[in-house]
Amino acid sequence: MVLYLKLDQHQWAAEDFTDSSTYDISGTVYRDSSFSTAETSLDTFTGSFRLIDEDTGVSHYENNQDLTLVSDGTFTLKITEGRAPYTHGGFNVRLKLEKSGSKLTAKGFRGSDYLFIGHN
Repeated sequence: MVLYLKLDQHQWAAEDFTDSSTYDISGTVYRDSSFSTAETSLDTFTGSFRLIDEDTGVSHYENNQDLTLVSDGTFTLKITEGRAPYTHGGFNVRLKLEKSGSKLTAKGFRGSDYLFIGHN
């Protein structure tokens, strides 16, 4: 089963980081591609935030330490010093979600998971 991811922001500057929740990368995971039913058990999973090159499919970044999964289907990634992506270009975000008996991927639909990381 595929879950659907919708980001709240679509740009980030390479090597930027912050300890302020105002600037977290955030979004919502849905059960359907129309983005109408949020995944309300998201907090029961452990997760990993990944950046996948939109052209090659190669993973360029993965972070499972700074990802917060919430029961209302939302998630936040706090990019902290030393864990910022040192890459640039267009990426598709994937959330790898796991718990006992389940391994699911949350991916976008029609560009909802697109994140552009530009030079700072």
